[in-house]
Amino acid sequence: MILISVHGDTNFNEIKLYDRGDSFEGHLDNYVGVYAAMKAFFSGEMNSDNVKMVITYGEEVDMAGAREEAAKLTSNDIAIVMDVTATPTEKDFVIEKCENKNIRKILDEELKEFSYDIYEGCPDPVSNMDECEIYRKKTDKFFFLGIPVFGGDYNAEFVSVKKRTIDETAKALVKICKVLEEYQS
Repeated sequence: MILISVHGDTNFNEIKLYDRGDSFEGHLDNYVGVYAAMKAFFSGEMNSDNVKMVITYGEEVDMAGAREEAAKLTSNDIAIVMDVTATPTEKDFVIEKCENKNIRKILDEELKEFSYDIYEGCPDPVSNMDECEIYRKKTDKFFFLGIPVFGGDYNAEFVSVKKRTIDETAKALVKICKVLEEYQS
């Protein structure tokens, strides 16, 4: 199974979002991740028998939702954590914490049509803690699919995201799930 884990909680009391033409601005952690994951999942292009998407709770506190999902994982399952990232980049998305060399190689080979950066670690200057820390206890097949946001600390203030980034991340997620399904078989 491939698990797409995207947290739907937030640490803001009031949520604001503005359409700025080619970008969105506002409190985007992690609404933009949920939006991109849902665009991919509801595209009709994923094998819903093998791909499960969960919108978790508690990421901002104790990661309780991810802990519940991790309890159901086996060592053969793949966990994809989607969230915002402040990793400096001009690319459409970032793959972080991709420690599994086989998965990193597959993604490098299969995502050539996309504009992305891939890292074994986490270069995000705002935060390096996310649901990967929970899933890594159950499987070595996990990584973080980050949507770059700009303009400050996404945990504390307004940031912006390019609309193109959301669309490209959703398309990439579909492709990632397809190629990782082949890897699993």
